[in-house]
Amino acid sequence: MIAHLYQNLILKFPKSIFLVLIFILISFGYHSKNFRLDASSETLLIEGDPDLKYLQEISERYGSKEFLILTYTPNEGMITDTSINNLLSLKYKIQSLDWVHNVITLLDIPLLNSSDVPLQERLENFKTLKDEDVDRERGFNEIISSPVFRNFVISEDGKTSGIIVYIKKNEKLKNTQKKSNKEIEIYKNQAKKQNHQNILEIRDIIKSYEDIGKIHLGGIPMIADDMMSFIKSDIIVFGIGVFLFIIGTLWFVFKKLIWIIVPISSCFFSVVIMMGILGLLGWKVTVISSNFIALMLILTMAMNIHMSTRFLQLKENYPDKNILQLITLTTEKMFWPILYTVLTTIIAFLSLIFSEIKPIIDFGWMMTLGLTTSFLITFTLLPTLINFVPKENISIKKYNDSLITTFFAKISQNNSKTIFIITSFIIALSLIGISRLEVENSFINYFSKKN
Repeated sequence: MIAHLYQNLILKFPKSIFLVLIFILISFGYHSKNFRLDASSETLLIEGDPDLKYLQEISERYGSKEFLILTYTPNEGMITDTSINNLLSLKYKIQSLDWVHNVITLLDIPLLNSSDVPLQERLENFKTLKDEDVDRERGFNEIISSPVFRNFVISEDGKTSGIIVYIKKNEKLKNTQKKSNKEIEIYKNQAKKQNHQNILEIRDIIKSYEDIGKIHLGGIPMIADDMMSFIKSDIIVFGIGVFLFIIGTLWFVFKKLIWIIVPISSCFFSVVIMMGILGLLGWKVTVISSNFIALMLILTMAMNIHMSTRFLQLKENYPDKNILQLITLTTEKMFWPILYTVLTTIIAFLSLIFSEIKPIIDFGWMMTLGLTTSFLITFTLLPTLINFVPKENISIKKYNDSLITTFFAKISQNNSKTIFIITSFIIALSLIGISRLEVENSFINYFSKKN
């Protein structure tokens, strides 16, 4: 009954189906404007997590500020007049930014053992390294030997000090508990844009001071901003890379423009519609799910190549059949194999929802919806587009022999025992490797050291 309904509705009315698909594409394409990227810490947490709830309670009770961390390694010694003046200049320059609350450096640490005056007087009028009348050598040794400051504010070797830049709180974002989800989302987007601008400003300052020593920037706001850049880059680079790979593969296989246009159209429809679905559902792409577009392109192309090659084979075997008959026969023969392939892949991705890690769960659901979308587009758009092409223009040049397949066939036939031995050896090595697999989630450790 389903096959009969499919033939009567989809295959016999290609123009109507094509118009419906164009309408769907435009509708979801419009909602794709809400397609968002997210690299915030919330994307790594589970809603309702008791530890998260406890953290929120502690933060609400005691308060906290976001901060950036700089490391400063001067060209000269840490406590020379030049290094101290440069550090003061850098501090005041950063503190002049309107989004900075205050800046804490090595020069702000109170020194309690830098003189021999009574303790009460030292506490009331404490000195710091920036004071002119302080014994800098003695004060510096006090800081380095302090268990509180050593390896936190100053490195153990005394060559690198830390600079903490506290960021002013976003009052609008702070008071959004009673706002609607849409208003909260607007404030969050504004906060992300502001954070990006902040990072650009402080990096400009760091660049202007690069001649005084080595200065590096760190902190959660910087990581979140860089992650957004990495996600965007991944989507663009991998998307374009896979797109070019698809075109090259299709040309290598079919060597005809029509068999490039048809599969590419299916890939385009599938990706745009999926982006619209994510926009409607409010799902944001994270560093984990940023490659979903590349995966969708590859999987959609695979379905379309299976359908296209089967259609061409049937056209060769049944030259007297018309286009509708050939498409009908193709869909009948390919529906179940492709459906089973899609279902097994969906089950694999659905297994991710049990990971208890939010971005991985979202990635599993994204790919499930994406594969379903690709399957539906493959069995609606592809037959529709083929219907529009004259029969004489959809054939491809026939090759009696393939050098690649002939080469591998000869190897397989003439070296069966060797192949079994090598395969057994590889399986044994794989089992040893599997037993040594380790799992960890500190993906930040794998960022390029140049970033």
